[in-house]
Amino acid sequence: MSSAARDRVGLLADPGSLEEFPPVGRCGLLAAGIKVNGRRAYVSATDGSAAAQSPMDQMLKQVAFLEQVQRDPAPVVLILDTPAHVRRAAGKTPIPPDAQRLLADGRGVGRGYCLLARLSAVAPMICVVFNQVGAALSFPSALGHAAVMVQGSAVCVGRPDAVRLMTGQNTDFERLGGARMHCEVSGLGDALARTERGAMAWARRWLEYVPDRAGAALPVREESPPAASAASAEAALPEDLNAAFDMRLVLEAVADSGSILELKALHAAECVTALCRVKGRVLGLVANNSLVRGGIIFPETCRKMARFIGFCDAFGLPLAFFADTPGFMVGEQVERRGNVREAAELMSAIARSRVPKMCLVVRKAYSAGLYAMAGPGFEPVEFLALPKASISVFGPEALERFSADRDMAPAARQALDRMLAGARDPEVLARAGLLDEVVDWRDLRGRVARFVAGGHGQPAG
Repeated sequence: MSSAARDRVGLLADPGSLEEFPPVGRCGLLAAGIKVNGRRAYVSATDGSAAAQSPMDQMLKQVAFLEQVQRDPAPVVLILDTPAHVRRAAGKTPIPPDAQRLLADGRGVGRGYCLLARLSAVAPMICVVFNQVGAALSFPSALGHAAVMVQGSAVCVGRPDAVRLMTGQNTDFERLGGARMHCEVSGLGDALARTERGAMAWARRWLEYVPDRAGAALPVREESPPAASAASAEAALPEDLNAAFDMRLVLEAVADSGSILELKALHAAECVTALCRVKGRVLGLVANNSLVRGGIIFPETCRKMARFIGFCDAFGLPLAFFADTPGFMVGEQVERRGNVREAAELMSAIARSRVPKMCLVVRKAYSAGLYAMAGPGFEPVEFLALPKASISVFGPEALERFSADRDMAPAARQALDRMLAGARDPEVLARAGLLDEVVDWRDLRGRVARFVAGGHGQPAG
């Protein structure tokens, strides 16, 4: 085995922990058991510099490896690189001599996809993409739970030459499936790394938050104080409910210092999805960020949130939702992009999730935007608000405009007045039994910590 794949695994694995799976040799794939920070894991790494016997040999080893992982699950790292036979094709889509067998053999490419899809329900999986991969190698990058892409890497179903032959479109790897495109536009990439070392460091860090397998306890660490104070977050909160506000300031006041690991930070950034620790315990965060597109929920926002919620549910991570949204985007463009369908998928993901959830309204949550943040009816363990939060069908400004209607029926005006009172002061909702509690900023971290401790590590089953 050449040093390329081993060097990369060396950036991930604890020294001396690699135990390679048979057959050992030049089949173009390194498959091994390793340890990462003392915990057991598996790694599969394409060796792009190896003179492989054939792509089918590599596939057979991959299938045998994945079957072993299914028998004894642990976290899995897939390292993707351009295979040697593709490199030799000098930019053209290769047609290997065993192409038909790769396609139609029951232990060929289809079997690899099937095993990865099934394994995603029992073992945490992360993919690291180092170079340009396409065709059969593209789908494993999205069959796991997270993907890190190194700058200059690419993932696409059809390589540029195949796209030109089939569609007449002239393109290149960067435009077709480049790392930045996938991290910003498609949402396939969870992190964009400048270097191979940076990519493997991100993967190591992601592994620190996941259990050994579905149903196992989450890892616990020593707690550390938050990087920011609740007082500083409160002071930064604008008086104007419509002014942009960076929700990360609140998250930094809740999470242990340095523990926030954001996923898909460059994609649909109007919502933050992140892993963190609160007093040493793992928590999944879903938070609107009005600094980007006003915190409005778009179809792509829904997909990002739903995928993260599904991951947290599969591996028993409690979820805390921090709301600051006027609701879902409206208009022709978003409806054509599946606005209603994607919103329904998000609500389905929340409804199906079995892990403990809490909903905290930081600034505002209007209309169905409240439900997108695991609000009332979606069985949050706690439905809370900070002191100046606004919870309503419409915001106070809109309600005040409605109230200017002199011809409004008395009953409607009374209902409007009650709604306006609740939109201005969450204590009104708490007194009516519609809100569990209005939380003081000074108690915020402690309240979230108690929630996490109560729901920590509960298996999703």
